Amino acid sequence: MESIPSSSALTSTSKTLVRINGVMPDISTLGNSEKSERAAEVKRANMTANTSCSVFISYGTTSSNKQVFHLLVDVGEGIIQSLEKTDLSSYPDFSGATTKSSTGTAANIPDAILLTHSHNDHVKELPLIISKYSDQESKTLNVYCTKECHDQVINKFPELKSKINGSGRIAFNTILPNEAFNVGPVSVIPISVYHGDNSPAGSVIYTVRLPEKKKVIVGWDFLSLPDNVDQNLFWNPDLAILGTQTYNAHPETGLISVSDAFEFARRWNAKECYIVHYGGLMDFEDAKNQWFRGPTKAMNSEELQKAINENLKLTGKEGRFKITVAREGMIWTGEKTQGEGEKWQEQQSGQVSLIGNVIEIESLQDYVMTFEKDNKKDMLKLVIEDRINRYDLKFINPHVEKTNSNMLYAKGEKGMFASGPELNLEILPSESLEKEETSIVRINVSKGKKTVFKYDIMISRKDTDDLRRYIQENFQAGIL
Repeated sequence: MESIPSSSALTSTSKTLVRINGVMPDISTLGNSEKSERAAEVKRANMTANTSCSVFISYGTTSSNKQVFHLLVDVGEGIIQSLEKTDLSSYPDFSGATTKSSTGTAANIPDAILLTHSHNDHVKELPLIISKYSDQESKTLNVYCTKECHDQVINKFPELKSKINGSGRIAFNTILPNEAFNVGPVSVIPISVYHGDNSPAGSVIYTVRLPEKKKVIVGWDFLSLPDNVDQNLFWNPDLAILGTQTYNAHPETGLISVSDAFEFARRWNAKECYIVHYGGLMDFEDAKNQWFRGPTKAMNSEELQKAINENLKLTGKEGRFKITVAREGMIWTGEKTQGEGEKWQEQQSGQVSLIGNVIEIESLQDYVMTFEKDNKKDMLKLVIEDRINRYDLKFINPHVEKTNSNMLYAKGEKGMFASGPELNLEILPSESLEKEETSIVRINVSKGKKTVFKYDIMISRKDTDDLRRYIQENFQAGIL
């Protein structure tokens, strides 16, 4: 069998889809449908699939050799039926493609499975999918999990022993927290998590790095992360899938809440976030507190989405973070829709629209910069964030250097007793080996001899062009 190309070789030709196979927690945690609007919604829509997702990666340069690698994460109740309903035909790079390890369709049969932990709502259909896989003319199905999870699964499903040791078509691969491993064309890092006092040992979540240099966090069924975890593993994901049992914090559920998800999205700077695993039953307990002002019931999907949107608007994060209540069958492509989050785009007339007075630049390292021009006050607001620190800076009279349009100056904001720090910003060519594709934004914020922030931040060529246009459109008048 032809081997799957490495992730580096796939970067220019591969495409990725992430499908939400199911969003449900253990059904028994939903309560009575007469009391819970969430339970009523689940019953009405006949929602049965537990929380799971699939990562599909297509590769091949022509339609004749187009194939797909299918990585499945968790396989609880209803997942096989959900996969059988998957339709990738509307995506040209996936239509009609088969997996490397199976003659079945890419949607139905995975090449590999990641398990987060051994609770039934995440492993119940593992024996069924292994039997389904064994019927195919294929090679080995690789299942990845921690040793503790492996032992718990084998104790739960002793019939798997003969299939693993007998046919050789099924292989369990032991993984270790914080140690990266490759699964086909993707790189995966498991992170040990705490899933409550009654959780099984060996529970993990995953960061998945895709060939297109994108990152997906599969982060369901956890209550907290280890104190010593490397936070860089979570920084700046393209998609974070978070499992939240309730809207308000209820640690007794063993999962984070939707309220916690807001903080993780901010802390990790997640471009997009999907909420799964929501039940909401424990939020009724908060109604007993007369001073409580949050949701006090188990909401349906529409109500939950509305509550999330209102929170983002209230906290000023609307537009900065996109948090969506996921539904079974949703597919994430990682591509922005026309006009969504675009800084600027070509119009049919051939003209380029203005960027506007706000721009957000994500560096190729750990920084995110947000520039906002206040025309009425002739003020520039600059926010610089990394995974730990946040700098909220304001400057007055921002203007471009007369002889160098790549240099931006701004004076310190005047206070009652003193002025704030001044800004010196310059866009420079990168000295790296990839200098044709990158640039340096040199930022120096200082007050007298005291340095407030001084760093060279590397950005992509596309963001360089956008930042130059932003400066030209908003501060060109300063040259005159």
